Amino acid sequence: MKHLSSFIFTAAALLPFTQPLFAQQSGVIEYEVTAKTDPNRMRGFQRDGDDASERPDVITFKQTFTFNNNVGKLATERPDFGDRRPQRQRRDSSAQGPRRMGMGGRGNNAQYIDLANKKYQQVFSTFGDDKKTYYTEEDFLIGTNSKPGDKTKKIAGYACKKATIQLKDDTYTVWYTTDLPFSFSPINGLLPESKAVVLSAEGSKRSFVAKNVSLKAVTDADLNIPAGAEKVSQEQMREIRKQEMEKFRKRQPQQ
Repeated sequence: MKHLSSFIFTAAALLPFTQPLFAQQSGVIEYEVTAKTDPNRMRGFQRDGDDASERPDVITFKQTFTFNNNVGKLATERPDFGDRRPQRQRRDSSAQGPRRMGMGGRGNNAQYIDLANKKYQQVFSTFGDDKKTYYTEEDFLIGTNSKPGDKTKKIAGYACKKATIQLKDDTYTVWYTTDLPFSFSPINGLLPESKAVVLSAEGSKRSFVAKNVSLKAVTDADLNIPAGAEKVSQEQMREIRKQEMEKFRKRQPQQ
């Protein structure tokens, strides 16, 4: 009886530590993203007769990062570009095929994350009878010009530190937590340190903030790159995307 009591006490003492540790291995982070539209890029997707003046200057959409067992997937909700054409015309247009690449709409443009090896894995699938799936990898980049701040605040329930990071031609104000057992940022290059999860970042052209972080069991099995995907270099991936875009434009009916 004494041994049984000792076992129960030991198990009860360990339970508070094992349960949170298990829970932190999987979950979902929901980001709200705000981005300024690029007129030159938008022009490439504009149909004849579309009124460019009705296109929004700023768009807001959601990104969802689902993680489980050292892998994750960043899914982007297709933004609403302010299409104000009549409902029937929009429906006829959608039947002809998606209008946008690169924002989760066309070409199964998904981003997978190898959390264990700290790599972003960009996946792209072509269309047509000869459909193929490709992926390319990029290492996590730590912000080389990161300047830590002394301010802190809570975002989605997590204590966050502040940092300022220069990325290409823009400067971001970043808020990150070290209370999660992995590293991640929706934008590569905005990690202020090796063990950080970025929950908010604001630049001059785009910003994102975590609205919710849920540590829970994840049932999604589709968190690894698709089986049979062919690995290519980043340069090859850019060329594949370019070729698919040209094919897509040629298929559009002339109005």
